[in-house]
Amino acid sequence: MKRIYLDNSATTPPDPQVVREMAEWSTRHFGNPSSVHAFGREAKIKIEEARAKLADLIGAQPGEIVFTSGGTEANNLAVIGAAKAQADRGQQILLSAVEHPSVLKTANYLHANGVNVDFISPDPQGVVTLEQLQKAQTAQTVLVSIMHVNNETGIIHPVGEIATWCREHGILFHCDVVQSFGKLPVTIREIPADLLTFSAHKIHGPKGVGALYVRKGVALEPLLFGGGQEANRRPGTENLTGIMGFDAALELLTKQQENFNRLAELQRFFERSLKAIKDDIRIVGESVARSPYISNVIFPGIDNESFLLNLDMAGIAASAGSACSSGSVQPSHVLSAMGFSERDVKSAVRFSFARTTTMEELNEALLRIREIVNRLSADPSKSPRPA
Repeated sequence: MKRIYLDNSATTPPDPQVVREMAEWSTRHFGNPSSVHAFGREAKIKIEEARAKLADLIGAQPGEIVFTSGGTEANNLAVIGAAKAQADRGQQILLSAVEHPSVLKTANYLHANGVNVDFISPDPQGVVTLEQLQKAQTAQTVLVSIMHVNNETGIIHPVGEIATWCREHGILFHCDVVQSFGKLPVTIREIPADLLTFSAHKIHGPKGVGALYVRKGVALEPLLFGGGQEANRRPGTENLTGIMGFDAALELLTKQQENFNRLAELQRFFERSLKAIKDDIRIVGESVARSPYISNVIFPGIDNESFLLNLDMAGIAASAGSACSSGSVQPSHVLSAMGFSERDVKSAVRFSFARTTTMEELNEALLRIREIVNRLSADPSKSPRPA
């Protein structure tokens, strides 16, 4: 039985070119970028080339890019670092209630340490709007954090409009673009943010490496202290192999619009076919702008934990939301914030796609999904747990 991977929002398969590049830089070119000899200089040059490449892709300057261990660290550095640096100006930060756990839990840490944290709930369609932000903003607001594409639903938030408003009102704006970079247009012209978070393993790069864009002039308190690497913003010996893999993944982002159009067609086909299986199957956020790389689907009357186990046994990888909650299926805070009932939340499954996803895979997956849905729908013992 061929296994079918439909959990690309959790991580994407590394591209063979990425793997080759990483092997080269972990064996033949392994110098410490801080060393003054030829091995170190060679490594330093390559890191700066990778920094310049990412900066060029988003319309920034190389000095505005800080390499990190991934999206979680970049989000922590952005939210904590900016809040601490702005503490003398105000003590309120605003963030959406549907953020990634690496933002939500970071905000909880700040709240426990005296910062006023307020959450902006999405509208009934799941979108965080500028109007909601304006209602929550006060004279003490120094930082707003709203993601571009939600990692569970694929819903696109109007972050360009929000970023522009924040800039006009002297409020720092951070945007997690982990699920949109390399898939949707992401530049500092379209999203004039002060801070942007990136992750390599969502674009067929390696795990354990990411980046934070920090607009020139934005003050940021570091989380770590050490040798002064990354312009004192993120000290520690750079992950040379990971950054080279990230660099290779960036090099492959040449067919973004072509991939977007093809994935949009695949998503429409997949969702239309799912709804044909049973009349009550629903697509989360269907009426608003969404990324074609994510489909969050509610299967009424079917417990998502049981569904995911059956999908796995049928060779299909999917999820119930963020992969950051390890081991078990946790109720989605995103769907709860959108106002879905507990029964619906416990019946939701996320399918997510990548440029490697094919029509043949989706056709085969749909055959297996139909069989599972029919079987679980006929078995009352597999229904969602009572609210």
